[in-house]
Amino acid sequence: MKQWRLYIIIFLLSLSSVFVAEAQIESRLATNCATKQIEVPLQFKNLENIKSIHLKLRFDNSMLQFDSSMYHNSDFELENKEEYRITTSVSGDTVSVDWSAYYGVNLEDGLFLSLLFTEKSGANGDAVFTWLEEVCRFKNVTDLNIDADYLVDGNLPIPYDSEVEISFEQFTIGCRDDSESGGCKAQAEVNIVGGISPYIYKWNDKFNQNDSVAIGLCQDPVSVIIRDAGGCVYGDLFEPVIYAAAVYEITANPKEVYITKPDVEFAIETEDSYIEKYEWDFGDESQAYTEIATHTYQQVGTYDVTLYTENLDGCDTTVTLSTFEVKELNFCIPNVFTPNGDGINDTWIFKIIGAEGGGDDVPESLKSTGMQDVTKCTGDDLLFEEHFKSTELVIFNRNGSKLFDCINCTDNWDGGGLPDGVYFYVFTWVGEYSNGREQGNVTIIGGQN
Repeated sequence: MKQWRLYIIIFLLSLSSVFVAEAQIESRLATNCATKQIEVPLQFKNLENIKSIHLKLRFDNSMLQFDSSMYHNSDFELENKEEYRITTSVSGDTVSVDWSAYYGVNLEDGLFLSLLFTEKSGANGDAVFTWLEEVCRFKNVTDLNIDADYLVDGNLPIPYDSEVEISFEQFTIGCRDDSESGGCKAQAEVNIVGGISPYIYKWNDKFNQNDSVAIGLCQDPVSVIIRDAGGCVYGDLFEPVIYAAAVYEITANPKEVYITKPDVEFAIETEDSYIEKYEWDFGDESQAYTEIATHTYQQVGTYDVTLYTENLDGCDTTVTLSTFEVKELNFCIPNVFTPNGDGINDTWIFKIIGAEGGGDDVPESLKSTGMQDVTKCTGDDLLFEEHFKSTELVIFNRNGSKLFDCINCTDNWDGGGLPDGVYFYVFTWVGEYSNGREQGNVTIIGGQN
């Protein structure tokens, strides 16, 4: 029985030692991998279900000044929320690194962050770094403190000159726009010299790309992590060159277009003064290539007017003015007006049927352009010069004598001082593709007797 107990104790001890070996964390300040303006990587190994980290590192503040931390490992910053971010602070000669969350993080071997230092003026010698192990701790999801080894590669010679250089080449310029993709079109390559090849790459973008070349980069800066064959992990920050695409709206003049005069001037409202290419598509298989485009439609219908532009930076924008309508021009002619100077119905104004506020008994289907008979003639004003290519209005009395004749009138007839009575008219109009001759009578009430 005693022998069996001994076997069990030995087994449990060996199992415990296995677990300890597997859970042993390594926190390494990789001074041998420091780069440029003294960015020193802090690398971790064997993190398993760790939910909080508290580290203190003493540095030689006679030669170095701590500035900030960079290239935070995104695995620790859930949803990029402020409460889960890695924080660093400095007090005298000690840097504190802290992180905590409600979830556990695993990291087999990788970069946690880089500490950025600046040399003090005139500094010369070996800068020493020391972990304050008595206050450093890693805590797992069960709130147990996990043992760790705290390592420093060695002292850092000051002035410091790194053999490692990281550079970026952007060979596709990005264009920022208002689309869902946010203009994520930039492409770039990261290059490293001075390390030990081959290299493993990780871009901390939305695709987590793992090649030296990254595509689909957005306007926000993106960090890239590079691991070399010697175990060094380097970080750098790439800021894409992103140009703004033009933002604008299409305007049409006039806004209401009728087939009698279907000439439309299209333009854009924009603050971008660097557009150099315009491609209009008027929705009827017609195009134009000028900043302001005038187009004449040939048929009644609804059209999608599209403009494609490029600016001097090569960024393109496409905008569409949807359901732009070319209408039949149906109008009515009032049979009475009152030129008595009261400001109401003082002139004889023709009206457009079917426009907003149109006649009470508008037919459901107006088949063609021209005058329509309605019980009450109301609607938007029919302006001869805007709605026809040419017009002539002639007024006669009962005896057939011509009292008024106006070609291409721009003002509405005010009765010409005629007395109350019934008068007769002939209205001739010419449109782009049709013409007409309307005749009838009109009564003046309240005129000069």
